[in-house]
Amino acid sequence: MSTTLRKILAGRPVHSVTPDTSLRAAARVMAEHGAGAIVVTEGDRLVGILSERDIVFRAVAQGLHSDDTPVRAVMTADPVTVDVDEPVSNALAKRLGDAFRHLPVTEGGTVVGVLSFRDIPAEYVMMYEHFREMQGARADGM
Repeated sequence: MSTTLRKILAGRPVHSVTPDTSLRAAARVMAEHGAGAIVVTEGDRLVGILSERDIVFRAVAQGLHSDDTPVRAVMTADPVTVDVDEPVSNALAKRLGDAFRHLPVTEGGTVVGVLSFRDIPAEYVMMYEHFREMQGARADGM
């Protein structure tokens, strides 16, 4: 298996907004590009990630108005990231698919993409889950 994060993200543009962008404007960017999550940057610095779930659970469900609410109010600040040259298993180890559905991918500290759990080939997920089961069995004394 030779799938790498770099191959998975090859040619995929990075979509971003600033923390002061309104939720409506951010949602439009997501809708226009079919993105489930976008990065939030100040200059070249990653400060957060905004996902569909953030908008639904932290804004809509709380009655926040999309034109008056800045992204910073509902984004996930200081998100976990993965380096583009790390193995796919490292993305899974950072709880992709478990705690997170999207991970910003960086290269030299610059965001180069957003990895979705759906981007990970099923065989990698199955192998990783099997590995975790085996680790749990060893911890239980088996």
